[in-house]
Formats: sequence, structure tokens, C-alpha cells
Amino acid sequence: MSGTLRGDADFLALGDWNAVCFRCGSKFKASTMLKNWQGFWTCSRCWEPRQPQDFVRGIVDVQTPPWVQPPPQDVFAAVCFPNGITAIDGYAVAGCAIATYVSPFFNPSVGV
Repeated sequence: MSGTLRGDADFLALGDWNAVCFRCGSKFKASTMLKNWQGFWTCSRCWEPRQPQDFVRGIVDVQTPPWVQPPPQDVFAAVCFPNGITAIDGYAVAGCAIATYVSPFFNPSVGV
């Protein structure tokens, strides 16, 4: 009587050999083993398909607008104040001053 124990896979099958399951470590014939998605050989009890969520891909979200343009330049309107339209030297503003005109609202204490 020999001292080794025989398992379910210990029988002669021509062209087949014994292999060990990567997950549970049990011995099976190689023809009954299945290759899982990670590339390891497992028994039919330990084999599992790859998670479908591994194949999910995001949808491309293009956030650039089809066309753009720069904002318009600021427009500065000239404002003529009473001291600027008065024809007094030192107070008159070019483009606003009126020759020989003194505004009734002229205030000499307000500078230009």
C-alpha cells in the first residue's frame, strides 16, 4: 500500500495531464480547466466572466463652441462739462470749448 492519497483527477487519460486551479488550488484534468479573463487557468467553480463595467467608455463631450469672437472694444464718449466748454484759458477742453462763450454754470474753483 502506498502512502500517497489519490484524488478525483488521479486517473489515466491519454493526452491529458493534471493541473492545479489558480484560485482554489484543487487538482483537475487540464482539459476541464477554463482560462479566465486575467489569463489564469481555473476550475469551472472558480471561473467568472469579466465585469461588463470594465468595457464602459465615456462619451466624448466637446465643450468648445463652434465659433467665437472677441468682445467689442470699449467706446468712450467725450463729455463736455461747463468748465470745459467755456472759452477761458486753462479751463477750455479741446473739442469742447466754444469760442467767446462763458457758461453760466462756470465754476472757477473746479479744475479741469
